[in-house]
Amino acid sequence: MPTPARGLTQPQRVELSNRRLITAAAELITEKGWEATSAAEIGRRAGYSRAMVHARYGSKDAILEAILAHAQAQNIMPAAEPDSTGLQNAVAHFGRIRRLYDEDRDFLRATFVMTFEAVKTTSPIRGRLDDWFRRGVDEVAAGLRNGIIDGSVRPDIDMDRAVNAISAAAFGAAFQWIVLADDYDLPRELDYLESRIVAEYGTGD
Repeated sequence: MPTPARGLTQPQRVELSNRRLITAAAELITEKGWEATSAAEIGRRAGYSRAMVHARYGSKDAILEAILAHAQAQNIMPAAEPDSTGLQNAVAHFGRIRRLYDEDRDFLRATFVMTFEAVKTTSPIRGRLDDWFRRGVDEVAAGLRNGIIDGSVRPDIDMDRAVNAISAAAFGAAFQWIVLADDYDLPRELDYLESRIVAEYGTGD
């Protein structure tokens, strides 16, 4: 078990061990998926005992909740910014994914692996990810509606088609990145998709 860093308070040591466990879980999810990852493996990968996950979180699924909470804190699907145009808010998730790719690529990959694994009806996170995805779709729709009002989005767009296209584009790119790994330039493709969407639905204002 790792020796606690000298000079850290107890809450700081707890935070450090939580971060190690979440990082270890993210690495294992990327390698083998969530359901194939055991709590014991997470503890060992983090440098702790096999029982650490159960001692800290109570169950493997509880650490999954911590990972999802961390993902939400990173704003992969960011809330609307009041100083941005409606169109900018509708495509804000492209920029956030690019930044997370630069800042914490392994965690971003693990988040998407969990997302795709959660399509199974038996997945313990199906409900939470469904809510998360629907909230992201609602943010896109709200951005487009506000964009029509502020003049950044064309008023004649097919709203349902536009929302679907924008929402699907980022997840489609993420899926190809997960499958093709280093053979797929995710930031470049996100740039292209965002530019295409802005050109198709924007007014240029």
